[in-house]
Amino acid sequence: MDYQQPFCNPSVPFTGCIQGGLHEGKTITVTGRVLPNAKRFHVNLQCGSKEKPYVALHFNPRYDESKHHVACNTMLSSKWGPEERKYYIPMTQEERFTLLFLVNRDTYSVIVNGAHFMEYLHRMSITQVDTIFVSGDVEIESIAFSNSAGLLKQPANQDVVM
Repeated sequence: MDYQQPFCNPSVPFTGCIQGGLHEGKTITVTGRVLPNAKRFHVNLQCGSKEKPYVALHFNPRYDESKHHVACNTMLSSKWGPEERKYYIPMTQEERFTLLFLVNRDTYSVIVNGAHFMEYLHRMSITQVDTIFVSGDVEIESIAFSNSAGLLKQPANQDVVM
């Protein structure tokens, strides 16, 4: 398992490399604070840092629309797919938050402040994702990475002893 140093207090917008890319069991933890009077911000898990990259997961809290919501989407070949919305934002303006993305075989689990928020189905191969991008009305304290695949799977030929 590769260890990656966290990014600490990066300025926003921020683009960072995800060493070793994504794989089942990888977690990305973003700790930060939504700015006062925030309109929106987003976290992208994407392929590289070129202009209009493929975006596997676009996580976008929107405070500037009549119904506050989180929009999630995928961009392939410069085109957004069908947007998924949750009409609830678990991060309050001016408040600190912890946003965790857990990579599963078929989905991303999104956990906010320790509570499950949503599942987002993979719309492209996770093995291509090697970059995190954060932009908008947010301050970031840290972006940390861990590989929990070994903790999640028990070898088939071993019994658990308690």
